[in-house]
Amino acid sequence: MKTFENKFLSILASIVRVLLGCFFIISAWAKLRGMDNFEIYVFSYNILSLKLSFLAARLVIVVELLIGVGLISHVWKKFVDIATLLALVFFTCFLGYAAIIGRTDSCQCMGQLIEMNPLQSILKNAVLLLVLLFAMKAHEWSWRPKWFIWIPVIIAPFVYVFVRSAPDNWLYPAGEELYDHEYFEKAMSPEGDLAGLNLQDGRHLVAFLSPTCHLCQMANDKMTHIYRRNDLDSTRFLYITYAQDTNIAPLTPDDTSFSRLSYMVSPKTFAYITYGQRPMVFLIEDSKVIYTFNYRNIDESTIVKFFKQEGKFDVPASNETESKQ
Repeated sequence: MKTFENKFLSILASIVRVLLGCFFIISAWAKLRGMDNFEIYVFSYNILSLKLSFLAARLVIVVELLIGVGLISHVWKKFVDIATLLALVFFTCFLGYAAIIGRTDSCQCMGQLIEMNPLQSILKNAVLLLVLLFAMKAHEWSWRPKWFIWIPVIIAPFVYVFVRSAPDNWLYPAGEELYDHEYFEKAMSPEGDLAGLNLQDGRHLVAFLSPTCHLCQMANDKMTHIYRRNDLDSTRFLYITYAQDTNIAPLTPDDTSFSRLSYMVSPKTFAYITYGQRPMVFLIEDSKVIYTFNYRNIDESTIVKFFKQEGKFDVPASNETESKQ
């Protein structure tokens, strides 16, 4: 009878182990599906640079995929158990830190599939730890894959994640956004629509955003964390949106969900300058456009250098702004 019970528990533990592995794979898939949100969440802690946040977000997904496959396969059981335990402890400690500093937004643990705040996710991890302790009772399978099987299995998650969702800085060069150079200069003149922003004096970041545009909201998040992380003067970050009545007061963050006031231009001016592209971000020095970005190629190091470098800002030759007359 005892032998039967032990066998039954082992089979049940194996089933639970497979289900736990599937959970890790689903969690990784959900993060990958909402990669834009996940990498911004990692960046929002102001610990890693934007580029390193891109890499860290993807490595977390790779680790979850490898753990999921390891749990399902029942091979190298002791190593997989320890790796799973350490991953859950690390994630829980990180979530504890998030809770301590007052974060209540979605931790992106399940991407956009299920939104949980840090405290809820800590509870979820506690349940997973208990499930893991039971899954450890499963017997290790006797089969051992050959090297030409397990090496591709380990490499595959890296290839899949970094090809399926390559970091933006790998694919989108900065400084090559098309805009109407002549119309923008006219708008920045003393008689133009942007005269009130005083762009003729000093260095500014000017972002053309729309409150209804998802990528514009994401661009706002990126820029907000960039100036906070690098202690930049936030008053030099100017947001522009459009309205039929351009005489109304600037929209507040409560009106737009942006972190800065948003100044009004007419829809015609907005569309003519940007060719309808949203978001579009300009680095401007003394009313001269130095650099341009869209959401995908916003570059933290370039923005920081632009505001902190004394003297003339040197634009890399390969990234000079293109414009249409």
